[in-house]
Amino acid sequence: MNRHTNVRGGIRSLARPTMWIIAGLTVLRVWFAVTPSLPTARAQIPDAGEQRILLLKEARHTNQLLSDIKAILRTATLNVRVKGADN
Repeated sequence: MNRHTNVRGGIRSLARPTMWIIAGLTVLRVWFAVTPSLPTARAQIPDAGEQRILLLKEARHTNQLLSDIKAILRTATLNVRVKGADN
């Protein structure tokens, strides 16, 4: 009986310091890590001024198309044919 107690005590006495060493190394690795293990993503707008110019250009083009549609609807006669849903 006494021999088994010493073996168990030996395993327990070895396990605690090992766990403390592993925990300590993990803490040191987290605190003193120089570079991250995964690359970080960084989002940037390449050129905000150019994007704004393109946005205004597209808005002017859209306004021109809507003005053309408005002029057609005011002045022209449209022929509309309605077909039944049975076809």
